[in-house]
Amino acid sequence: MTGDHGGRRVAGARTSADDRAPLDANWVQRQRRHVRLWRRFLGQAVVRETHYRAHFATTLLVGLVELGLGVVPILLLFGFTEEVQGWSRAEVITLVGFYQIITGLMAAFVAPNLQRMTTYITEGELDGVLLRPVSSQFYLTLRWINVAELSNVASGIAVLAIGLVQSGASPDAVQVLQAFVLAACGLVLLAAVWSALSFLAFWLQSVGPIAYIYLNLVEAGRYPLAFFPVAVRAFLTFAFPVGFASTYPAQALAGDLGWTPVAGGLALVVVAVTLVRMLWRRGLRSYASASS
Repeated sequence: MTGDHGGRRVAGARTSADDRAPLDANWVQRQRRHVRLWRRFLGQAVVRETHYRAHFATTLLVGLVELGLGVVPILLLFGFTEEVQGWSRAEVITLVGFYQIITGLMAAFVAPNLQRMTTYITEGELDGVLLRPVSSQFYLTLRWINVAELSNVASGIAVLAIGLVQSGASPDAVQVLQAFVLAACGLVLLAAVWSALSFLAFWLQSVGPIAYIYLNLVEAGRYPLAFFPVAVRAFLTFAFPVGFASTYPAQALAGDLGWTPVAGGLALVVVAVTLVRMLWRRGLRSYASASS
């Protein structure tokens, strides 16, 4: 290639008129680039956390208090009975462990981004994101990470282990795999629901009240679906699938589930991710720059 230099073309120089090679040769390379970018986000988050150690300690303390507030009602309930709707105290404690793990992951990787969605759209920050050579949905959904919230994941694992020991359960490899897949489905489904609600900011401008409702509905995951009426169970399974984040993984470890719920969870994930992607694209088409 050549470029102009004092009226002459200089070999090796590039001009704006020249064809440029695509940033990614194929879809696989594009995904690899996004993974590398996310790893940098994580590295930056870890560095930030080392500068604010008091934040980590405060987050850990708050998480332990919230965990205690979630466990106390269960202990009080089972102080009067050995079993509720087929669930023992140890099994519900196992469920609470799953709930703590999933909500901890949400708070670490999803919440810091979706809570900024209104600001991105209403203050024009989305304009700069759209100019970056990266998926705008990826950037706005996964850019920020709150490493301190991973302490709640660790406490959730501890509670999960306590529940398994108290219940005397000894899940085999298949049951562990089922529980892991179901919990992963629950994480993706809850993130998809929250993303869809946040993307409504394209039309509503502010989704703060909707996010508040979402966070309150998530609290239902502290309890087994069997504790709720049939209509509420259906809602918490298909419309707001918090059951996949806690109830179903706990049942899988207890050996009470087969592969049908796992297949159903994976199918719901495909549908949910597709719909959220469509909603994001529809929102971008209706977006008018706030800075223009």
